[in-house]
Amino acid sequence: MGVSLQMRVWDVHPGYLSRSSLLGQHAEIHALMSILSGHKKGYRAHPETLRWKGYLEKLKWRHELTVKEMGLRGFGHNSPCADNLACCGISEGMSHIDPPTQQFHILRQKYLERSVSGRIPLPGRGTDFWAHHTYSVMARGDNYYEEIQAFSAQKKDLPIGQEKELVERVQEIMEKPATKEALFHVVQHLWGYFKDEVSPSEKRRYFFWLEGREKEPTSLLPFFYRMAAKYQKAYLLHSTVFADFVEGALLS
Repeated sequence: MGVSLQMRVWDVHPGYLSRSSLLGQHAEIHALMSILSGHKKGYRAHPETLRWKGYLEKLKWRHELTVKEMGLRGFGHNSPCADNLACCGISEGMSHIDPPTQQFHILRQKYLERSVSGRIPLPGRGTDFWAHHTYSVMARGDNYYEEIQAFSAQKKDLPIGQEKELVERVQEIMEKPATKEALFHVVQHLWGYFKDEVSPSEKRRYFFWLEGREKEPTSLLPFFYRMAAKYQKAYLLHSTVFADFVEGALLS
């Protein structure tokens, strides 16, 4: 089953992590950065340390995503990554201690024992995983969205442990930059969940933004997340997109 759960940076979206796992991951990322940059000597031979060697840029990206999820849940953050870390770019071919599909199983067992959960429920099947990531993928481009839609339509919906190809492809796409045009499409899709039941002031807020479009498309995402809670849109509350773009990062 891999190494101990201590010294663990999960490869699945931090939205799936419980409160303690999320905060623990943030601490572990900083520890790994300190080790890999030569400031600490401990755990240099640990499998989690070894797999990040040469991937500091990707580790920094994972840190930013973790911080965004923390912010979405109301946790403060005052420990940015150092800007002078030697980085090697987000590269393909990085190893996993456990494949992401297995990590879902490990988390499920861990959370059942402790009666905890993340913001996003752990996926039981491939369709659950795709539903959680739909708008994050769409934000990278309609071509990626259509690719995963077509892939999902031509195969059986399998338990998440058997969805290696789907999970790994979606995760590859998640590391690509979003575009303003694609994010504008996402905003329009999200508005469709609310347009028939919002208050007059909420409707004015959306159309004021739509008419001007002087701000980043991401400026409406906190507004939509609050409305998802207000109008009990579970599908949206369980989306990765709100943490991914809470500050409008990764835009090209």
